[in-house]
Amino acid sequence: MTRRPQLPRPDEILAAIVEIADDGFCRRGDLAQRFPRLGERDLRRALRRAVARGFVLERRGPDGSFHFAVSSEGWNLRRGG
Repeated sequence: MTRRPQLPRPDEILAAIVEIADDGFCRRGDLAQRFPRLGERDLRRALRRAVARGFVLERRGPDGSFHFAVSSEGWNLRRGG
């Protein structure tokens, strides 16, 4: 029986977004390159979890692709507050 990879924690997701886009938006495809061990489904689950907790903002681009940015709550979490 193969074990599914553990989903990245919200702080790992935030760190990847900051590394890619700082305080801007990055594409989901760019995030997928930061987590090569995850499949598409697991990455979507990890991002959904971060969005649901209010740490990440999700927007749909004009081309239909998903973009993510760190919210103010996410910045507070990164700063340790």
